[in-house]
Formats: sequence, C-alpha cells, structure tokens
Amino acid sequence: MELVPTWETVPFHFIWVSITILYGFRVWRSGPTVGILVAVMTTTAVGIFIDYERGAQPLDELTEVPLMAAMFAAMVWHARRRLAATRQIERVSESNRRLIERQRDFIQDASHELRTPITVALGHAELIQGSANGTLREDATVVVEELTRLRRLSDRLLLLATAEDPDFLDMQPVEVEDILLDTLRRWAPIPRNWRLGGMVDATVRADRDRLALAIDALVENAVKHTQPDQSIELSARDQDGMVVVAVSDEGTGIDPAGVNRLFERFSRGGSAEGGGSGLGLAIVSAIVGAHGGSARAGLRPGGGSVFELLLPETERVTPARERASAQPGK
Repeated sequence: MELVPTWETVPFHFIWVSITILYGFRVWRSGPTVGILVAVMTTTAVGIFIDYERGAQPLDELTEVPLMAAMFAAMVWHARRRLAATRQIERVSESNRRLIERQRDFIQDASHELRTPITVALGHAELIQGSANGTLREDATVVVEELTRLRRLSDRLLLLATAEDPDFLDMQPVEVEDILLDTLRRWAPIPRNWRLGGMVDATVRADRDRLALAIDALVENAVKHTQPDQSIELSARDQDGMVVVAVSDEGTGIDPAGVNRLFERFSRGGSAEGGGSGLGLAIVSAIVGAHGGSARAGLRPGGGSVFELLLPETERVTPARERASAQPGK
C-alpha cells in the first residue's frame, strides 16, 4: 500500500487471507490468536489511514478492517468449536477403547477361572450319575447337562474374547466338501432328514477346527428350530470369487425384523437364537470375519431359514467323492 498506492487495499486483503490460511493448518491458542488479530487490525488500519491522509484511499476503506476482522473471528470460533468437538470424540473413542479392552480382559480371565471349577463339578456329577439310581440319578443328569451347557458357554465367551488375537487362526488349505462331509457324519445321529446339496470342488485357506466350529454352530442352530421329520441341508457354491457354504432348514424361519442383528453378540433376533445365549451366531461371525469372509442369513423358499458363510476361494480341487471312487476296492 505504501509502495503502490493504486493497489488500494489489495495487500491488506492478502494479509488477512494469509493468516486465515495459516490458521486453517494449525488452530492457535486463544492468546496468540487475539494478539495476531489485534496486531493485523492495528497495522492495516494505520496503513489505510495514512493512505487516506495522503488522498490515496477513501475514508470508507477503514470499514473493511473491522469487517475482515469479524470474518476472521467467526472463522476462528467455528474452527475452535470443531477442534473441541474432535478432541471430545477422541476422548470418547479412547475411553471406549479402554472399556472394550477391560471387558475383553475380564471375559478372558473369567472364562479361564470358570473352566476349572466347572470341570471339577462336572466330573463329580458324572460319577454320581453313573453310580446312583432313581431320583438321584435323574437329578445328577440335570446337573451334568447344566454344567455341560455352562462349560460350553464359557468356551464360547473365551473364543469371542480371543477372536482378534494374531494367533487366533492356524491357516491351511481346507477342502470344502471334506469339511461338510465330516460335519454330516458328526451330526448324523441326531434325528433329522440330513441332506448334502449342491457342492463346489474348491478349497479355501482356513483354520479347519475354527471353520468346523462355525459350521457346527449353524447346524446346532438349525437343529434347535426343526423337528425330527424336517430336513437340514448342507451345500456349497461359487459366487463372485467366494465359496458360499450354506446350512438351510425347514424349521421355524427368521423374523425379518431381526435379520440384521442375528450375528451380533448376545442378540436373539427372531427365532434363530430363541432360548439360547445369543453367542452361537456371534461366534460364526467372528470366525468367518477372521477368515476375511462374512456371514448372512435369510428366509428359505417354502419355509425355514438359510445361513451362509462367504469365504475367499483359494483353488479348485478334485471332489472328495471322485477321489474315493477312484481308490482301489471302492
């Protein structure tokens, strides 16, 4: 303004834009902000007043000083509010993280501590069950069943608590058809119409024991909600580079309003988890999520429900049934 009076207030505007940009990169404390604001206002006002005295600027240019300062102050106010909100969110997030860690540690510790007394009590109850007669034997049977259920609940809580650990999975190639055939063999004694549906000759990279546990949880859920004369079918298919393992049944079906919450911990949305702890499907979600896949549920055409595990496909393999038929003597 001093060197080139014809530029009017261009340098003055440049100063305000510059400090605004600088403030946007780093929100200053209140003291430095007020100091810089007063310094810039004073300097620019003096410069414009000197130009006015020389006749280079009209007097109304002085009104731009408080206007620009007010705009800058408004921007400072919004920036500081945003900064305060961001810090509050960070504090809440950190608090939630610590709370989740404490809950996780508590579940791990409690599950470990419960396993020993449950095992000891279950052993004594089984001894009484085996040696007693009549009413005492019936009572011991109830105790054994409830302790077994409590031990299973403790194991599931421990599994959920460790699902995010780096060593949670022992990955290896697993043939999809093999693991489904093994599942059918384990559950065959349960009176249901068991079926092996469509099958894909593929293998996935997975922890065989964990994946079998997830499929067992789906089958257990299907058994709970079907009658002995109803069907439960296991199948597998390809879908967009994923292997879809499905467990479908002719049971009571799913409440559509609760489908989105079925795989949440302690959820009992619809009939799929009715009467249970709400952990079975949460374990399914945790295991398949650790494998880089997902789980979903829906209604089965004609009645019943279908639960599916989506797993990344590794490669195609020779189907187990073909390998068995090719062996000598088969």
